[in-house]
Amino acid sequence: MVTTPRPPSQSAMLTAAARALHREEQPPLVLDDDLALRLAGERGEELIERARTLLPGDGILSFSRWVCARARVTEDLVERSILEGICQYVILGAGLDSFAYRRHDLAGSLRVFEVDHPASQAWKRTRLSELGITPPRNLVFAPVDFETETLESGLRAAGFDFGSPAVFGWLGVTMYLTVDAIRATLKAVASCAAGTRIVLTYNQPPSMVDAFGRHVTTTLAGMVAETGEPFISLFTPNQIEKLMRREGYASIEHFGPEDAIRAYFPGRTDVRIANAQRVLIARVADARPRRGSSTRTATRSPRRPG
Repeated sequence: MVTTPRPPSQSAMLTAAARALHREEQPPLVLDDDLALRLAGERGEELIERARTLLPGDGILSFSRWVCARARVTEDLVERSILEGICQYVILGAGLDSFAYRRHDLAGSLRVFEVDHPASQAWKRTRLSELGITPPRNLVFAPVDFETETLESGLRAAGFDFGSPAVFGWLGVTMYLTVDAIRATLKAVASCAAGTRIVLTYNQPPSMVDAFGRHVTTTLAGMVAETGEPFISLFTPNQIEKLMRREGYASIEHFGPEDAIRAYFPGRTDVRIANAQRVLIARVADARPRRGSSTRTATRSPRRPG
């Protein structure tokens, strides 16, 4: 069956736009993604202009800085994990992520798996071809249609080694999913080898967010909800940690906007980052029974960015 390419969703395009916006700041940059805007194309440019209008000043800077900080946390963990012998990195809901295309320095020691819906992945591969970009040899495309197959089966077909630990990145996704879908993906990752790590983001309920954070998040949520991507699941830090521990994770670390400012904007008193979304880093505590093909695992629904 031939998969007809379809553009990534609004949220995937918006993430790429945020990475591109960060390049307009003075160095040093938290993350220098020179491919983001080229991949997003005209749609990305349109989103940048709309975001500037809806979130002028600190609002748009807050968003772009956080998007780059959460990616930087993940990439820093990948680098540290390589030194510990981990050589697999899985990007769940890859969308317009450009890690494998930027980090040629890691190509010899890391295998990168981009997991996405087949149609969205076909669009990205077509776009890369249009730009004259050849995917690096250490990159593996792992198309997974979560309506008909599991994350485990998709990774296995792509050559992922379940006997060796890996790092999983799952950024900007959980707020679009039901709790059951989140737990299904966490179970699948927890079935990997002990020592596997996951970095994920989660959004907090309004009661945990200040006025500035609510304004930024409500504006962005409205932009993606227009195209059928409403926020569904929100967690407090305690709630998400309890969920992770129930699913077999340990060594849980929390990373929020205040940590991002200390780590990536040291000495700056002019930096604001909305506090609606946070990062959680955890490790698979022990070997878990692997799920068979009957287990439904969802990273996103097929209409959401990969």
